[in-house]
Amino acid sequence: MYNKYIQRYVTSPSRLVILVCLCLSFSSPKNTKKYTSSSSKAIQLYEKALGAHLQKNYEDAIELLSESIKNDKKFVEAYIRLATIYKEIDEFGTAEQLLDKAISYLPVSKDTYLHYEIAHLYYRSGAYIKAKAAFEAIPQDKITSKLLLSKIQTLGQNLELALEKLQHPLVFNPRRLPPPLNQFASQYFPVLTVDQQTILFTALIGETGHYKENIYISHKDSLGNWITPTSISDQINEPMSNEGTCTISSDKKTLVFTSCSRKGNYGICDLYISYRKGNEWSKPENLGPNINSEGWQSQPSLSADGKTLYFVSERKGNYGKNDIWKSSLQPDGKWSKAVNLGPIINSKHREVSPFIHPNGQTLFFASDRTPSLGGFDIYYSNLVNGHWTEPINLGYPINNHKDQASIFITADGKKGYYADGKRKGFNYHRSYLYEFDMPANLIAMPKSDVIKLQVVDAKTERPITAQIEVYDMGLDSCQQRLEIDGFDGETTIVVNEGKEYLIYITKDGHLFESKYINYKEQEKPTITPAGKILLQPIELAQSKILENVYFDYNNYNLLKKSHIELNRLVAFLQANPGISIELEGHTDYVGSDKYNEQLSIKRAKTVYEYLIQAGIARNRLIYKGYGKTQPIAPNDSPENQQLNRRVAFKIVGIGAINK
Repeated sequence: MYNKYIQRYVTSPSRLVILVCLCLSFSSPKNTKKYTSSSSKAIQLYEKALGAHLQKNYEDAIELLSESIKNDKKFVEAYIRLATIYKEIDEFGTAEQLLDKAISYLPVSKDTYLHYEIAHLYYRSGAYIKAKAAFEAIPQDKITSKLLLSKIQTLGQNLELALEKLQHPLVFNPRRLPPPLNQFASQYFPVLTVDQQTILFTALIGETGHYKENIYISHKDSLGNWITPTSISDQINEPMSNEGTCTISSDKKTLVFTSCSRKGNYGICDLYISYRKGNEWSKPENLGPNINSEGWQSQPSLSADGKTLYFVSERKGNYGKNDIWKSSLQPDGKWSKAVNLGPIINSKHREVSPFIHPNGQTLFFASDRTPSLGGFDIYYSNLVNGHWTEPINLGYPINNHKDQASIFITADGKKGYYADGKRKGFNYHRSYLYEFDMPANLIAMPKSDVIKLQVVDAKTERPITAQIEVYDMGLDSCQQRLEIDGFDGETTIVVNEGKEYLIYITKDGHLFESKYINYKEQEKPTITPAGKILLQPIELAQSKILENVYFDYNNYNLLKKSHIELNRLVAFLQANPGISIELEGHTDYVGSDKYNEQLSIKRAKTVYEYLIQAGIARNRLIYKGYGKTQPIAPNDSPENQQLNRRVAFKIVGIGAINK
């Protein structure tokens, strides 16, 4: 999964992951010691090659080093430098062959640095077994540098992990996404909507030497095929700045993205937010100094409920060069001052590319911490009782000897998406978008699923604007509020396994509607009632069943989980002070007429008293019990009997209503 493209400003500051030619070559300065060659011509060519390599003039460097080796076929340093170059241009097999040559000519008594360099280059080329053998050949008694000792110890830890993961490889079947995707000079950091029908990514566009980054978007057609990607919006992609690494909310209405060198930035790269209405995105707003610093911030990831924003920043307060931070959305609609995720997630190394899974509890990120399989690896951590668990390396071959820049996992946990690079010549690296099937039982994380809703007017059956509140019944509180516009009346929400939800849909001048979602003890969530949400305009004599009001069996004591629905009724009456209602109690056919009549009266009265305690005036409420006289289904099954056991309300008076 690499990423020469993470050199770009959108994805990383210039000093974050620019893998300059010499950054993995830890040779000590050659003017302080002798080379393994005594040929002045070979040494002259070698030192000239160093300059070409430093300038990333790979073609000249390779030619000079090849000539150097012709003058001295046992010149170990030349083989090592040549192997370094081939590793950098992704020719790992050639790099390994050159290291084989180098180690065959390496004198046993030679300095530790050369032994270390060979072992390290084997490791970064993916030749883990050869790296282990070369590592074990490092003459430990000759180590005098604390820095070198530290590097050797780090390499040992990395090899231990790599060889352990190599023994237990994952089933990994990456597939390049088909045309018309992958048509740009490079494309990276893919993000999907929770319903997996839309993909957004950063595209490198333009001509050689004049590239810029923009956010592109593609949708699936009715056959499930990706359509030709287009620029997401002229509002978002500006001509004079770079835009990329974005995140989109579960309802597809909020986009947070990175923009670099944009007028009004606080730092090199800042985070911006834009909102979609219909098919149009609003003018982006800078997220301000609570999130953006004078340094650099990028790679945002928004939680499914839209309440928490994770991102990477280089700023004061970091544990390492780059840390993951978060900000929370406040009740007033403003974002809180960003806080560091702490030393469990952030290390003294570099943490980048956070992705918070739609379950809201599993965080994926890339890090070059020790141990790793090589460079940046993908890790994950779960949020348990408010604390992050120790990050776990995803393993081989999802992680390998190259740099893994980022990962995106679908809500159901079945698929992953990433970008991987392919070298095109010496100085051009192209990356493509891939998908793969997540190995079974790889990650212990809560499952999530997606519920699609559409709201229409009951009379016209046309999409309408509405508000949605999502309640977690276990927490007895609203977890998410969404706005639906009248463009298509659609929205998408994420639900987590092991939970029950109530969803309320409201609009001024209409009765509210509710949906019950059960994802507690089943493979897929169920929604009751199914189908479109029909909002009825408020009219006299209209009746509505309170679907989610529950009583003890054969009793009139309210269960606690009824409070959510009753509080919604309270809010409806408060918003429409001119409305008066009759509360109706109904039962099934089981039991005598008198018993059922009394039970229905008591249940209606219980709801009546709840509303009064909540502040609704008595003169707006009446209650009646109808026993088993008004069934809405045949009493021929337990399911139908349950339908007949209900409390409803009927509008008996209309004065002032909120329109």
